[in-house]
Amino acid sequence: MFLLIVICVVLPLSAASIYVEKSMESVLQSKISDRILQNLSRSEREIVNMLQNMAMLSNTFVLDEELLKRMQDASYTEFENVRYFDQIMDKRIVTSTDNLADSARILIFDPFGRVYSNWSLNYQDYAYLLEMEWVKEAREAKGYMSWSMFSPVYTSGTGGQGKNYVSLARAVLEQGTVGEPVGMLILSIEQSSFSSLLKAYIGLEDEAFVCIREGEMLFSTSQQNRISREQLKEVYRQVEQEAFGSRKQKLGGEEYLISYYTIPEPWLFDDEPMKVFIFTNYKEVLNDIKTLTDRMKAVILAAVILVVVLAYVSVKMLVRPMGLLTEKMKEYTLEQEITGIDTARRDEIGHLNRAFVRMSDNIRNLFAKLNQESREKEQYRYESLRAQLNPHFLFNTLTSIRWMAMIRGADNIVDSIDALASVLKYSLSYRDEEATLKEELENIRSFIYIHNLRYQDQCVLKIDIMEEMEDLKVMKFILQPIVENSIIHGMDKAKKELNILVYGYTEEDCLLLFVEDDGIGITKEAVENFSSARSGGKMTGIGLKNVDACIRMTYGESYGLTIEGMKTGGTCVTYRLPVRKGGAEVEKDYDCG
Repeated sequence: MFLLIVICVVLPLSAASIYVEKSMESVLQSKISDRILQNLSRSEREIVNMLQNMAMLSNTFVLDEELLKRMQDASYTEFENVRYFDQIMDKRIVTSTDNLADSARILIFDPFGRVYSNWSLNYQDYAYLLEMEWVKEAREAKGYMSWSMFSPVYTSGTGGQGKNYVSLARAVLEQGTVGEPVGMLILSIEQSSFSSLLKAYIGLEDEAFVCIREGEMLFSTSQQNRISREQLKEVYRQVEQEAFGSRKQKLGGEEYLISYYTIPEPWLFDDEPMKVFIFTNYKEVLNDIKTLTDRMKAVILAAVILVVVLAYVSVKMLVRPMGLLTEKMKEYTLEQEITGIDTARRDEIGHLNRAFVRMSDNIRNLFAKLNQESREKEQYRYESLRAQLNPHFLFNTLTSIRWMAMIRGADNIVDSIDALASVLKYSLSYRDEEATLKEELENIRSFIYIHNLRYQDQCVLKIDIMEEMEDLKVMKFILQPIVENSIIHGMDKAKKELNILVYGYTEEDCLLLFVEDDGIGITKEAVENFSSARSGGKMTGIGLKNVDACIRMTYGESYGLTIEGMKTGGTCVTYRLPVRKGGAEVEKDYDCG
């Protein structure tokens, strides 16, 4: 039972703990990823705003009619044009709500080779920019912007060396929006400006990257270089076809939660979409999960320990009385009284204890009954043997007397001796347990004849038995004790004779024999005593009770004697016996002699 509780309670709780931990990790990962993607969408708006601001700033120059006029007129000196360019910049700085004009680097080339810029050129020649593919594409696009990244672009001593820039190129048309190109505008913003936009929406330990084709990095917030360019390209190839999402991946021995988002068109670099990646160290996620799961595990562990303790105590409380009952059963003997078990319990253990006590009482009663029946059998054997009076010796003696009586002509003595010899001869075969009903009746006739010789024909015996019943087998000496009992106890002194009637019949498989007399009858108390003796009371004497006991022990409890007083006076004893024909054997447990 304890093992069953462990399997059905403890193991499911442990499995539930593991399942909840994994589910919580998945939910927490999803929540963190959703939060990161939300931040990415915010950073995307900031990046798009930055790109739009760069486009708007380029409009300030390519749509300025005075500047267009000056660029196409060779009579204006470069100095005059630069001053006007500076005026445009100052005006833009004053009227703009952003600081893009201060941080942007602007170059304008006109058809006459003049260059206008918002910083000192220091006699550097930047004409090589006009030969770059992305700038040529912008000239051919006639007014449409072309975006790109180059590093380094500016090699002057103004602090631009070694820095990366996000740049746009746009052709300056004759009439602003239409016409042939008359110049080229190149506007650049340091990558750090974009990186700062990403940093505002990511965690302190997170790393952000903006990539284009095959994972080529535009810019990033990484300062520790934990993610190599090769690893970034591999991640890019795996999610290239996905617009956004998140995944858990191990890179360089560290596990990361990677969230990504694609900046939609028209913001393309070199005709390639930009994809933003955020790398979050998964240890931090696991730490958050571990804190929650550790608490949950502590609660589940406490519950499991409580269940195990309660189960153990409950099982011990159940097993202890069962073990005690088992020991009592092992040590049980008929002589020993059952002690030490609780029969007052109202549960199943109490039922078992009470059943064991009842079983013990029943066994003792059965053994007592067997002992009683054994004593009665031995007593009946003893009385029967004593009644034989050494028949061998007596039979030989009576034979000698019979010959003397015949010599002297005393016929009555010869008849009496013959009757007694018949009785004795019948008793000599006593070890044969059964005789025919005819033989049993002849023995009764001889017994009555001998009795009448003594008491001058005091008893009249009548037998009414059908001839076909005479071959049925019955126990020996079951009629003689009852007939003798009728003579001894039923004789009415007021009458000159006692009539005894023996009759019977068969009913299905049962033989019913009756011995009736017209004597003084039997008292109600005697009948009750006989019935009580049949139910387990003490049996004494060799009369009715012993014959009844021997019949029941030989044939079974459904057979035996019944006795009743007759309304007209006298007594009737009924024999209930099995119908047994010659050759049948008696199945019995006891030898009734």
